[in-house]
Amino acid sequence: MSRALIALLAGSTAFAAYAAEPLSEEVLALAAAPAATGWATVEGGTTGGAGAEPVIVTSRAELVAALGGDNLENAANAEAAVIVIDGVIDLTADDAGAPQDASAFAAEGYDEAAYIDAYSPEAWGRDKEPEGALEEAREASEQAQKAHSMIRVGSNKTLIGLPGAKIINGTLLLKGVENVIIRNIAFEDSWDFFPQWDPTDGSQGNWNAEYDLISIEDETRHVWIDHCSFSDGARHDDSIPQVFGRVHQHHDGLIDVKNGASLVTVSNSHFFDHDKTHIIGSSDSRTEDRGRLKVTLTGNWYDNVRQRLPRVRYGEVHVFGNLYTPTDSGPYAFDYALGAGKESQALSEANAFVLPEGMDPSKIIKHYKGERIEDRGSLVNGEAADLVALYNAANPDKTLEAGAGWEPPYEYELPDPAGLAEAIPASAGPTLLGDD
Repeated sequence: MSRALIALLAGSTAFAAYAAEPLSEEVLALAAAPAATGWATVEGGTTGGAGAEPVIVTSRAELVAALGGDNLENAANAEAAVIVIDGVIDLTADDAGAPQDASAFAAEGYDEAAYIDAYSPEAWGRDKEPEGALEEAREASEQAQKAHSMIRVGSNKTLIGLPGAKIINGTLLLKGVENVIIRNIAFEDSWDFFPQWDPTDGSQGNWNAEYDLISIEDETRHVWIDHCSFSDGARHDDSIPQVFGRVHQHHDGLIDVKNGASLVTVSNSHFFDHDKTHIIGSSDSRTEDRGRLKVTLTGNWYDNVRQRLPRVRYGEVHVFGNLYTPTDSGPYAFDYALGAGKESQALSEANAFVLPEGMDPSKIIKHYKGERIEDRGSLVNGEAADLVALYNAANPDKTLEAGAGWEPPYEYELPDPAGLAEAIPASAGPTLLGDD
């Protein structure tokens, strides 16, 4: 730990707790462990802040200090750090720890009711995005929220949670960094107070939110996210009324990987109660993503999530040994799991899909201008299924080639998918440490 950080934290209850009650050997061992599987293990592996003296944090202010002290600028701090999350950290809270709502970030001139009135289809039309003073005020409000609740994580960092650890109401941003490990933390509800209405998005228009729970972007490399959970928390998409007949969407993704990021593994985590879960590759036009976006998803539980499990552009993405338990009603009614996007090369292996009665298994794959996808050994409701053949039979005008065109360059062991429905709910999520 740096002298500056010691001085900054010396008077805090978090630092006092660390000094008085050393962390257990179990926690120290978990904090020092390198990435264990997948793309995060290649080209030197992922070690995070291994070797640094751990610091316990209990608030947003302490987390920012431990990461470097300057919120959205602290990515420049590449000093190794092990940061232990204790309790619930609210990323919208002020420096004294008090929760804040939209009024803390709203710019002068912003009024939600006036925004809705001004840009309704009847008043504004459907052929152009909002512009003018109210939209400028909304954008300024959004930027104020981002400056406070989007927290950048620099290189060579490990974040690990003690039992019950949560990070809520904001975003961890990994942008242009490398060698980051995040383990044993529950992430909830990256609520955008100021979503934008876009009448040109789809045939009916859509509300679009800004924030993911974790965003990995701009050539970030070597990231391991393990034994975490991700959800909308208590504020589901139907918790507030629709506007213009559309979900008044305040959530974006759970974990997105984009803009040249690569060598990422997400393992043993629980994703639930959410719409847009993972986008891997943000745009069909980003041809510079070729050869990047190498991501492994394994041992995860996708539970009552609607889509993007994942949706892939360009990347060599390995999806193996995951459990999918979608629902057919409510705000997160299942749309699809595996999205085959532009030049995507997704390899699915030994996954288990437990579908509600009557749900068509051809919906598991969806075509997004892709050409190929491969599935080996997956089960649907306990029975072997050829997911690509099922998709092609239902979509003869948009068929996909069966084959990923690559093989994983790392060692891995495939589980028996018949056992995943029992094993994964017991192991996925923040289950690394006991409750004592």
